[in-house]
Amino acid sequence: MAGRAATSSAKWAREFLLKRVSPNPLGGAIRNCSSSAPGASSTPKVPHFSKKGRILTGATIGLAIAGGAYVSTADEATFCGWLFSATKVVNPLFALLDAEFAHKLAVTAASRGWVPREKRPDPQILGLEVWGRKFSNPIGLAAGFDKNAEATEGLLGLGFGFVEVGSVTPVPQEGNSKPRIFRLREDGAIINRCGFNSEGIVVVAKRLGAQHGKRMLAETSGTSSSPSDEAKPGGKSGPGILGVNLGKNKTSEDAAADYVQGVHNLSQYADYLVINVSSPNTAGLRMLQGRKQLKDLVKKVQAARDEMQWGDDGPPPLLVKIAPDLSRGELEDIAAVALALKLDGLIISNTTVSRPDPVSNNPVATETDAYKKIRAGATLVQLYTGFAYGGPALIPLIKEELVSCLKRDGFKSIQEAIGADHR
Repeated sequence: MAGRAATSSAKWAREFLLKRVSPNPLGGAIRNCSSSAPGASSTPKVPHFSKKGRILTGATIGLAIAGGAYVSTADEATFCGWLFSATKVVNPLFALLDAEFAHKLAVTAASRGWVPREKRPDPQILGLEVWGRKFSNPIGLAAGFDKNAEATEGLLGLGFGFVEVGSVTPVPQEGNSKPRIFRLREDGAIINRCGFNSEGIVVVAKRLGAQHGKRMLAETSGTSSSPSDEAKPGGKSGPGILGVNLGKNKTSEDAAADYVQGVHNLSQYADYLVINVSSPNTAGLRMLQGRKQLKDLVKKVQAARDEMQWGDDGPPPLLVKIAPDLSRGELEDIAAVALALKLDGLIISNTTVSRPDPVSNNPVATETDAYKKIRAGATLVQLYTGFAYGGPALIPLIKEELVSCLKRDGFKSIQEAIGADHR
């Protein structure tokens, strides 16, 4: 068994190396198109790769071979843990690349299944129900990572309790000029000036529709659990919950119309929807956080959602994502609107608003950060910057720490810990 696994991995590594050394984006055989005298050698030149590229390739091949040899001697849970730990070796290599290119590479890897897949079930103590949806754990991936819903299956497979895609704008737009993503390594921070770069609603709807269809096909073909089985955590896109974050186009003069268009085209694929009025990179967007503006906007979006036909599960919950640097008065205005219109939740950064079901989007860089935010009142916690620096290995570490903290403090479930510091 071990010999077959190692041989298989070695074969895969050779094939990977051949593809890596001889890239051909047009497909087919690679031909030498340079002019040469008759009779001259036609041997194609092997392209030269940078030192960074060779290091990344070598590390990937080494991990593949080692993993193939190891899988035959380990149980599934142990091997799964090894795979996530192994990403600690690869992830720092992404720091050698341009920040936006590294981001695109990570999304591509997740979309093609080149990332670990969490096979270990989440501890029951981390499970919770929010908006009638069952979350296997409260750790999610924030919008901005998978802007165009390219890799939702792979990202949910990493063990996130939920993944939020977007922001999605009605019409495709490039966003701000490059460079627009910058690392601040000493601070463990990232500056993001993308400006709602999006492939648009049509493209994202096609991707989400295909994923939804795949899930429905699996259920009808009997590959998923039977109706008599106990309800498992998950949503419309599979084992985890999927949120869709809606944005407006930069040149749009009617913000509400943009968000309504997003609702009409994407809400049927979403387990929850987000009105994003928090970005500083879209002119005038944060003006929508004023009491009157926000109230008018939310009313129109709610009406658009509620006029659609929904099944037994009802319409997706509606949240609003707000900026981190609001004044106390502005926060009070937003809280008043949230309560008056019965918003399902707020996605907030480093400020806690007195409203049930907030989602913290403040950077989570260590395992203990998530627990602190939950005790402060966050129902769910999203990663972005921490995930960029820590990679897939950070996800199981956070969940392990959460379990440890809950048991230490005498909580029987994550639900009991929410807002514990303010009781």
